Amino acid sequence: MTYPILFCALLATAIDQSVFLTTVPSLGRLAGLSEMQVAVMMSASAGVFAIAANIWSRYTQRFGYKRLLLTGLTGYTVGTVIFATIWWIALRQWISVEALFAGLLLSRCLQSTIMSATPPSAVGYVVAISTSDERAAAISKVTSGNNLGQILGPVLAGLLVSAGLLAPYYFVILFTLAAIILVYCKLPDIGAGDRARPRASANVLMQPVKASTALLITCCICLFACMAIMQQSLAFFLMDSQQLTAVAAARASGLAMMMTAVFSLLIQFTLVQRRWLAQTTLIYLALPVTALAYTLLYLQQSTATLMVGMALLGVGLGAAYPSLAAVATTRCHPDRQSAVTGLLTAAPAMGYITGPPLSAALYNLEHRLPFLLAALLMAASTLAIWWRLPTATNTQSST
Repeated sequence: MTYPILFCALLATAIDQSVFLTTVPSLGRLAGLSEMQVAVMMSASAGVFAIAANIWSRYTQRFGYKRLLLTGLTGYTVGTVIFATIWWIALRQWISVEALFAGLLLSRCLQSTIMSATPPSAVGYVVAISTSDERAAAISKVTSGNNLGQILGPVLAGLLVSAGLLAPYYFVILFTLAAIILVYCKLPDIGAGDRARPRASANVLMQPVKASTALLITCCICLFACMAIMQQSLAFFLMDSQQLTAVAAARASGLAMMMTAVFSLLIQFTLVQRRWLAQTTLIYLALPVTALAYTLLYLQQSTATLMVGMALLGVGLGAAYPSLAAVATTRCHPDRQSAVTGLLTAAPAMGYITGPPLSAALYNLEHRLPFLLAALLMAASTLAIWWRLPTATNTQSST
């Protein structure tokens, strides 16, 4: 029962996040925000998330995974209400564009401070109860909630935007409220009271993360930086290249991202969770597939090519992240697992720090350049993994 509960917790937050990513570019265009302002908002909140997730991860065992998971879900719920309400005020032209940008930036950063407790709590819980052999499958069982949320979020957004671009925000709050009740009533509490356990030696805690482990974490960051680049650019690209309205672009980009999520979920339920291939083999194959996907997005001239590229992107993401996370947490010293888990769960936010500003800057030069940058980043990650990972995984590490 534990895995389904954690799955539902991440599912609820992923639905909320995918609605945010699907609708914000269109909302920003409608309210008069520039592409760079939208990018700065995403990047700044991601930076806060990355820092806070690493801090929260250090307290998961001390205060308990369940308590921090509830904290993160509650912060997400309250933050979404505030964020949507600021948009509601702005769309009625009761505040200036400058005040809107400041309010959105502040509210999103404050929300990120609290909601960042959710991923390290959920993934840390999985790491604590799983063996090294089953860890990739276990992580996939939980993180596949993110992929299903990315499927349901755009669908909900597409259905509800007819009632207004803000309707999806208020509706998805119901999912996080349901997740809070489920976690509170059904999830066993582990980790609390660990302050009585023997503490790790100072030498272990002070050792830097080994270069091979850092490479795995860096590849996770690149995965999500490229994802952020795509999400930041896609709706704007559809509005400018196909002259779609803000609502139509939100629907089209939501459908495209849903394609990615469907194939990511399919790969996780088959290749990853059934352990048909070794973790390192999955990494070797997944990274070049993502590079190919972004290349197709750069070259695409039709909706069909766009959808094929998004499908391949889902295949690569679905196999890469749980495998990278499993290898990284398996190789680290047990007393360093919370630190490594914190870095891994902060990887999406770290990617969103740099991805949106780079995308906005390149988009102003040429609309397709962001997709080219993503393809090059994933090609470089592929070469680095092919060169370094065999040595890294054949050698036991204490970090």
